[in-house]
Amino acid sequence: MRKEDDFLIYCMERYRYYKNLSGKDVAKLFEKHGVYSYIKQYFESLHTMGDYYIVQDIDDYIRDTDGIYCGKTDS
Repeated sequence: MRKEDDFLIYCMERYRYYKNLSGKDVAKLFEKHGVYSYIKQYFESLHTMGDYYIVQDIDDYIRDTDGIYCGKTDS
């Protein structure tokens, strides 16, 4: 597996944890909004950030691309 793929899985798991979602729900959300491509495109920047920032950035991306607010992120 490439490091970008490992990081993508890590982001999915962190997002699932912070949002209290199932893995299936996260996969559907990421697919629907193109989050997989976004994470791979910005891997170099994102992989240096903490979990909270990554989850918040994904929420911002989803909101900006679809106008959906994904809820409060609690640390």
